[in-house]
Amino acid sequence: MAGALNNPRWLAATAGGLAAAVLSLWAMRGLPFGLAAFWLTPLPLFATGLGFGPGAVAGAAGIGAALHVVLAGTLPMIVFLVAFALPAVVIVATGLRGGRIDLSVPLAMFGLWPAIVILGAALAFAGMPGGLGGAIRTAVEQGVQRMGGLPDALSPDELVRVMAAVLGFWAAISWSVNGAAAQSALARSGLAIAPTPRWSEARLPGWYPVLPGAGAAAWLLFGGEGEVVSLSLLLVLLLPVFVQGIAAVHRYSAGRPGRPFMLGIFYAGLVILSVPAAIAVTAFGFYEQWGRRAGPPGGAT
Repeated sequence: MAGALNNPRWLAATAGGLAAAVLSLWAMRGLPFGLAAFWLTPLPLFATGLGFGPGAVAGAAGIGAALHVVLAGTLPMIVFLVAFALPAVVIVATGLRGGRIDLSVPLAMFGLWPAIVILGAALAFAGMPGGLGGAIRTAVEQGVQRMGGLPDALSPDELVRVMAAVLGFWAAISWSVNGAAAQSALARSGLAIAPTPRWSEARLPGWYPVLPGAGAAAWLLFGGEGEVVSLSLLLVLLLPVFVQGIAAVHRYSAGRPGRPFMLGIFYAGLVILSVPAAIAVTAFGFYEQWGRRAGPPGGAT
């Protein structure tokens, strides 16, 4: 036991698991600032992995899961593992390569992991009335009742169809932001085990376009009225390409006069135009990943 206490990886795993469990359980108990706590749950996990390696983050995930079982039960543990702990372990394990961080597979995981979860949930709810769509509809209806209704521009049916994809998008953004924040803090303190990569240089693996292609085929074949699984799979599998498009915009704007203003207009357009802008950025991501042959203007940033 004394040897374990003197092992920095075990100490980091314990601290990371405790911190992640506190944040997650704080949110699950409905305490003040619970949404912020839930958002920050992956931060100590990524800090553990990027500072002490895949073994340490796996230990932190195990400690956090055990605390959830003891203090809250099996279902909260499953939510913690699926939403935060296992993705952090996989992203760190696939990203650390020979003393550097390779972003290709972690970027692909932003789409792969939510797709795996959606398929697993579809199988788990297959025996219920309406399947996964029915379970989401029940949850949405309960949420709408608590909120006192939806805006006129949004119908419950539309929300049900995209809810699984929205949750996957939220999770992927949480992983990326917390992972980047953890790496930045560790690099500034000299604790990072690998140099910080330039995120705009990230490239998806060459095999990745097969997955959104398969998702599009499934949606065209099986995506009828009220069907949520195939549409959700397609949307989450397109998410890494969307992120690739955003990275390309940053590369092309590098070194140009008024770059902060240009990027501000770009992100404002994403918010205001929403779906059309997202489609355009995703198409740009496909072009940048598999269509462009020459290096982009301005280099990487």
